[in-house]
Amino acid sequence: MRNKQSIVFVTIPLSEIKKFILIDIVAGWVFYFAIKFPFHSLIAASAGSMFGPILIRQSMKLVQNRAKG
Repeated sequence: MRNKQSIVFVTIPLSEIKKFILIDIVAGWVFYFAIKFPFHSLIAASAGSMFGPILIRQSMKLVQNRAKG
């Protein structure tokens, strides 16, 4: 019996790539330096660069849900 191989193509819209770059990379970098310079804390800056983009994404979902209904 022959094995049937299947190929799966995944397409990612360019808008999602742009959103990822802006929110996760750029906003994370901004949060890092916005916390690092005034507080001089590497731990706080690292945590801010992780949780900042999460907060942005959650607030975007909240705004979208309120707009829908």
